[in-house]
Amino acid sequence: MESVYQDEEVLSPAQLTPQDQLRMQWRQQSGPIPFIRQKNVIDQNAELVPYAATSGLSGWSTPGLFALQGLVLIAALLSAINWQITRHSGKLEDEITALQASAQTEITRQEEIIAATEAEIRRISSSSKPTFKLHLSATPLTREQALIALNSSLEESHTSEDQYKRKMATQEGNLRARQSALAIANSGAPLIFSLALLMAAGLFSQGAQKTFSRNRHARRLADYYLYFATTEGLWPNLVLLVFLHVALSRNAYGFSDLFSSVGPLFWVVFGIGFYFLLLRYFVMVSRDLYRAMQVRGPANEWGFDNRILFRIHNSFMVVFVGLETVFLALCYAFYISAKIS
Repeated sequence: MESVYQDEEVLSPAQLTPQDQLRMQWRQQSGPIPFIRQKNVIDQNAELVPYAATSGLSGWSTPGLFALQGLVLIAALLSAINWQITRHSGKLEDEITALQASAQTEITRQEEIIAATEAEIRRISSSSKPTFKLHLSATPLTREQALIALNSSLEESHTSEDQYKRKMATQEGNLRARQSALAIANSGAPLIFSLALLMAAGLFSQGAQKTFSRNRHARRLADYYLYFATTEGLWPNLVLLVFLHVALSRNAYGFSDLFSSVGPLFWVVFGIGFYFLLLRYFVMVSRDLYRAMQVRGPANEWGFDNRILFRIHNSFMVVFVGLETVFLALCYAFYISAKIS
């Protein structure tokens, strides 16, 4: 007897629509963190990313939010930690400590002089002698003359002490203002670096859409860039951020003398290495973008014929320079305001 039940039809991946394939890949991901699950899906299926917007994936983050989580939040956390560590350390902190010690020594000396003068005034006031020999005068002075001279000297000592304290407070305030501004600038620059990676999406998309105007995915290039810049840049961005923090805050970490002993050659090698890592990261992003747009990539990914790489590189540089200029201007304004106050 023939069964009334029929086996459920199972579709092969080739028979599934791109949306169905993406849903299947999303369901197969395990783990409690949606960001990691989304990163794994994008890493494994770059060509399916264009269909994410129409697949209705529950828990799938928008491109902007995804990039914010993967690029900016970790950069903000590292910057906050670096600022907390470095804001009261380094050579400027040593200068402040030395200034405070020197000022305390001088104030103690002046207070001893004031105390001695006050003791001398009390002694003369209670003495029955008619004349007194003071170091302030070459000739003996009467009681009235001696008290006038000592009181005048005491007033000058108090005035001198107050002026000295204000001068030292001003110098320490200037050093503190400079230290605070430098800590913010050195800790914030790596965050600006990550923000530039995110904010370069719009400029990159405008240029790339002109280059690939006939491609049906061109209008969503900003979204694709944010997806791939985040997935490919999660670890490279972290490495670049650490390099930036160590290099910029080297005084606070005790590396200043080491870097100085190596000389300019170190900074040349450091700059070349940093730029190579950044360029390699951009090459990986461009490779994924070609797959997402279903366009054949260039024969040489590192060459000038890689038009997407060229657009990513130039867009990032323009945005980064602009953001960093504004950021440094704000840091300088903060320094001036803190110095005045």
